[in-house]
Amino acid sequence: MRTIQIVLNAILSKNIFEYILVDTNLKVIESSQGVERYLGEKPKDGDDILDFIPEFVGNEEEIKKIFIKRYCLFTLETVQKNDYYINISIEYCDSKTAIVLLHNVTAITINQQNLLQYSNESTLLYNTLNKVINNQNSMVFIANRNKMEFANHQFLNYFDIPDLEYLKHNDIGIFRLYEHSLNNYLELYEALIDKENYIKINQDSFIIQASKIEETHILFTLTNITDISSKLNIDPLTGIYRKNYLNDIASKILKDNEKFALVVLDLDDFKKINDTYGHQVGDNILKEFVKLVKIQIRKEDIFARWGGEEFLLLMKDTTPQDVKHRIESIRTQIDEYIFDVVEHITCSFGIACTTKDDDIDSLLYRADKALYEAKATGKNRVIIKID
Repeated sequence: MRTIQIVLNAILSKNIFEYILVDTNLKVIESSQGVERYLGEKPKDGDDILDFIPEFVGNEEEIKKIFIKRYCLFTLETVQKNDYYINISIEYCDSKTAIVLLHNVTAITINQQNLLQYSNESTLLYNTLNKVINNQNSMVFIANRNKMEFANHQFLNYFDIPDLEYLKHNDIGIFRLYEHSLNNYLELYEALIDKENYIKINQDSFIIQASKIEETHILFTLTNITDISSKLNIDPLTGIYRKNYLNDIASKILKDNEKFALVVLDLDDFKKINDTYGHQVGDNILKEFVKLVKIQIRKEDIFARWGGEEFLLLMKDTTPQDVKHRIESIRTQIDEYIFDVVEHITCSFGIACTTKDDDIDSLLYRADKALYEAKATGKNRVIIKID
C-alpha cells in the first residue's frame, strides 16, 4: 500500500511533453503530432508560432535572445489550452533553431486532488496507479539508494524485463549507464539535481530527470528524444546531416586518435543560378547535387551541409592518395552530369588530412584554405592539404 501511494504521488507530478521546432523568425519548422490536443490543430511548416501560442506575444525580444545566449530559457507556467493545463518553455537547440516544449500538468492541477482523496482505498489506488503510470510515454522507475522497486510497462518492455519481481532481483543499474563512476541511485540523483541531462542507451537518446519523493525513494523518468535529436541533426532541404553533427563525430574521432580526411565541397558560381533562375531552382539543384554525391560515397562516410551551397564530407579509413582519387571521381561525375534547367555546373574541393595536433577547427581551416586555392586557380578542381 505504501509503495503504491509513493509511486502515485510521483507519477501525478510528471508527464510527457510535446514539441514544436521554430526558426529565428519564430516560424514553425516541425511539430509533434500530439500538440494538436493543446493547440486545436497541428501547426504547419512556416506558420507563425505566435498564432498558436499568443501567450508569447509581447515577449518576442526576450524569446529571440535564446538564439544568442545558448543557455537562455523562457517559460510560461500553468497555461490553459482547451481542456488541459500545460507548462510552455522555449529553449536553444542551435543558432538557427529553438524548441518549444509543452508539458501536460493537468494531473497536478486537477487529477491529483481528485484522486488522492481516495488514498485509503488500496484497490482504487492500485487501479489508478496502473492507468496513470502505464499511459505515460516516458519510461518511469522508482528506486531506493541501491535498487529499483517499481517501473512502468514502457520501462519493462524496453529492457525486455518480464515483471516487477524479476526487476527487483535483476537491477540493470541505470546509474552505471549514465556514468561508470557512480555507485548507486542516490549518487545518480545528486548528479541530476535541478537539471535535465542526457543519457544514451543502446542507440537511443533520452532526457533523464530525477526527483526525490520521500527521503528513501527517488523517481526517475527517461524521455526518448531520439527522433527529435535526429531531426535536429538533419538539414531539412537536402536530408543530409548538418555541420554540427559532423563536428561532433569529427571531435570524437580526433579524441580517439583515429585518422580521417575532411573535405569541403563548394558549388562553383552558384549565386548566378539563384540570380538567374530563382531560389526554387537553386534548391532543386542542391537536392540533385546531394543525391549525386551520395551515390559516390560509402555508407560510413559522413556527408553534411555547411550552409548555402557549401558541404562537408568526412572520410575515415583512407590514405591521402585514396581520398584524392575518390574525390576526383566525384568531381568528374558532377562535371559530366546534366542537371535539370541549368544543365551544367561544377564543384571545387578542398581536402585536409588529420595530423597529430589537429582539432576540428584547425582541420577545417586547412580544408577551407585548400578550397580557396582550388577556387583561385580556376575552379572545378581538387586541392589536398596533408599537413
